[in-house]
Amino acid sequence: MSDETLATTRRGALRAGLTAATGATLVAGSAVAADTNGKVVFTYDDGPVEDYTHTYRKAHRKEGVPGCSAVPSTYVGNDGTLDAARLRELEDEGWEIMSHSVHHRALGDITVTRDVAPDDRRLYVKTNHHGDRPGDDLFVTDGSASTTVTVAGKGEDERGEFVKLRGPVGRSFAADDGVIERYTDEILRSALGDSKAQLEDLGVTVTNIVMPYGGYGARTQELAGEYYTAVANGGLAIGGRAQVHRPDDVTLPHLSRAMFRRGKMTKADLGAFLDRVVDADGLGILGGHSWWQERLPPERVRMAIRMAKDRDLDVVTLREALDDLGVTGTKRETTQTTQTSQTTRRTTQKTTGKTGTGTNGFPANGETSDDPPTSSTGQPGFGWLAALGGVGGAAALRRWRGGR
Repeated sequence: MSDETLATTRRGALRAGLTAATGATLVAGSAVAADTNGKVVFTYDDGPVEDYTHTYRKAHRKEGVPGCSAVPSTYVGNDGTLDAARLRELEDEGWEIMSHSVHHRALGDITVTRDVAPDDRRLYVKTNHHGDRPGDDLFVTDGSASTTVTVAGKGEDERGEFVKLRGPVGRSFAADDGVIERYTDEILRSALGDSKAQLEDLGVTVTNIVMPYGGYGARTQELAGEYYTAVANGGLAIGGRAQVHRPDDVTLPHLSRAMFRRGKMTKADLGAFLDRVVDADGLGILGGHSWWQERLPPERVRMAIRMAKDRDLDVVTLREALDDLGVTGTKRETTQTTQTSQTTRRTTQKTTGKTGTGTNGFPANGETSDDPPTSSTGQPGFGWLAALGGVGGAAALRRWRGGR
């Protein structure tokens, strides 16, 4: 990664400027640690404003480590969500912005649970997520026969959840034959490619994705690598969730993630997961939702970060982790070129403050916590270059600020 690209973010200045200016070995577990026991990535889904107001400002910034915000592109600037200016600010502060599709559609295969007759105008399914947007086209198949239908809505009755259709299915299927329905290739490609393009039009770099609902069907698995370096929650493609990745055993784009909210992972479970990262000297990815404050308040996020620091794990973005582990190959060159070319666009858009409008219906947030924060490890934040690297580090930051 070039000096110019690194200098577009404060975290880049830290990673490049400190080591170049001081030649020092930095604090293990810090944002720029040279020798650690592995890498941990924190990812947060849906792009709510709490990614900034709570998770970033009250947890990650205080601990001096980055996170990743996975954002549906049409959510940007809606009521209760991050706007374009805050996305750019988060990136400037060292965060990675990820795709989370365009409309938060579930991009996986969904099982059809009941037999289908040619004149049926309902598909009974395991979950009716694909009925969210009338007009969407669905591909229905049992592996040998197939058809395409158009969504009219969704519902539920005594037989289960269903997707309403605008017309009859047109052919019969037996549920015992393993019938599934998924979005058509056109919708899948739009969800993957348009999200990346729309977010990058706002002045951020997007190279990785978190799949909504963890939906990750066979066709989505085939297409994802055309648009992204990695799928942060693609564990279903490689044997399951909550895996730890060894550097020599990463199969991009598919990566595995563990959710660490209260009620999903105990403190002991979290410690065991981090210990596995240490044992592998590898990569662990944690995920959560900032809007769910009763389950993932800043105190819990800080606890998890400090537990990682206590184990000398390097808390980084996913892009940094993959680059540092040397598993991204030529993708790194594409990322570098894109990010560098967007520096001018980001500067322009900070002035215009481009945002969207609308609502999204996130749950209400009550900030509560029974998890007391752990004792501080004393790791400084991004602003304490002088404390980390002495005069040389402070000079590097002054040069970076002067070039913005």
